[in-house]
Amino acid sequence: MQYSVPQFIDVEDKIVGPLTGKQTLYLMIGGGFLMLIFSFFDFMFFMIIFIIVAPITLAFAFWKPKGMTVARWIANIINYHTTDHLYTWRREPEGIKIKAIQKKKTQAISEKSVSKNRISELAWLLDTSSSISLPYEVKERAGRR
Repeated sequence: MQYSVPQFIDVEDKIVGPLTGKQTLYLMIGGGFLMLIFSFFDFMFFMIIFIIVAPITLAFAFWKPKGMTVARWIANIINYHTTDHLYTWRREPEGIKIKAIQKKKTQAISEKSVSKNRISELAWLLDTSSSISLPYEVKERAGRR
């Protein structure tokens, strides 16, 4: 039996038009607070509070700095500044150290003399071919030069 796998699990559901549930809640809280201030205080005080509260409400509802919500971003900032950040280096306890000594074998390096012609053939092959060439191709290509 085949099961369908959800594809977009990180996308929130739209509740009211193009707005998600969290966005709707943030806008309702900000708008309700501004309505209370407007109804109980004079207009100048409302304008001062509006200039402060409206951008904060819109930021919480729509702005996503570095791909996360503003609420999570602020929570991360608070969490970072309230936790300890003292990292100390601890020396590991010394264990038994075993040194492996390997005897070096001296091998006689045989120097083969390579002619300048052979070096130029190899350089030409490296410059012109993009694949590994077989030995019979080497002689054929060298003759074309």
